Amino acid sequence: MKIRTWRGPGAALLLALGACGGGDRPAGGASAAADTLPLAERRAIEGTIAFVSEREGSPDVFLVRPSGDGLRRLTEGPTADYPAAVAPDGSGVLVVSVSQDSSLHLEQLVFHPLDGGEPREVGPRMGRSRSPSWSPDARWIVFESDEASFRDLYRIGIDGSSPLRLTDDEHGNFDPAVSPDGEWIAFASSRDGDAELYVMRADGSEQRRLTAFHRDDWGAQWAPDGRTLAFLSSRGGGDRVYLLAPDGTGLRRLNPVAADTGAAMVDVQEAEPAWSPDGSRIAFTRHTRDGTSRIWLAEPGTGKVREISDGSGRDGSPTWSPDGKYLVFTSDRDGDPELYLMRADGSGVTRLTRSPGPDWLPRWIRE
Repeated sequence: MKIRTWRGPGAALLLALGACGGGDRPAGGASAAADTLPLAERRAIEGTIAFVSEREGSPDVFLVRPSGDGLRRLTEGPTADYPAAVAPDGSGVLVVSVSQDSSLHLEQLVFHPLDGGEPREVGPRMGRSRSPSWSPDARWIVFESDEASFRDLYRIGIDGSSPLRLTDDEHGNFDPAVSPDGEWIAFASSRDGDAELYVMRADGSEQRRLTAFHRDDWGAQWAPDGRTLAFLSSRGGGDRVYLLAPDGTGLRRLNPVAADTGAAMVDVQEAEPAWSPDGSRIAFTRHTRDGTSRIWLAEPGTGKVREISDGSGRDGSPTWSPDGKYLVFTSDRDGDPELYLMRADGSGVTRLTRSPGPDWLPRWIRE
């Protein structure tokens, strides 16, 4: 049996700061360092950004506007809190709330509405309760839990109604992703040895395997039109982003620039694929063992791939604005990890947060 190591909230900082390699210079690179986004432009950007901040000590979730205005704390208390998934209708944020003493680690999913309503717990408080994925109508979620096994997938109404166990397998099921039409769930499972990709109906029926290789596949993300899955795989010796149809056909590498074999395949790793809202582009990170990291942008339809961050710091966690014109990301280019904005072509890089502790793991909330 193979058990995939979880890259959860605490590990997200390492991914955010450990991403990337070389290539064409970005349009908004070092030569355009002074080309920051004008305040008027930032004020016109839609939505609010949720993120983790350690400015008060333990990790808590904060909110901020792209203009830098409206900074407020969403969570507060003895737990460590991480924004896990934003409701598709923008009504709130699901947070993984972690409590731990010397002998016990417990996780609880908590929905924080943005209309001033009271937070509410969703699902059980267990050793693992994480990786939620929303239905497109924001009425239910799918998540991982160790309530009755090492790790299985469960479905539950956001109001706590109709809990349903979707998988029943001792070897582990994880990384659920609900399709844009709400009919299917992509996920990874170690039931056949290595972690592979599977899909199932939203009620847990018709489970079928999509990939078969002697290395791990995980982290599937649906294209907005539901016709393609982007996922991570170590099948070449290093982590790379791949594309696949939901019926298991059409497997291909997203980034043909990356080396296929040898030391370069292992030394350069890809992570954090994120589809643009219109599905025409995928932002992702590339990181190397020497600690450098950059954000890249790929166009699956044309095969074009290029860097859009300049390598002046460790950049990661690219997250799209609702209109697809901007990205927020994490970088330590000025010292502590902070949030930065840029246009989708890499220009206008602008620091968004300033705090004595790390700010990271951004999640964009549409209005």
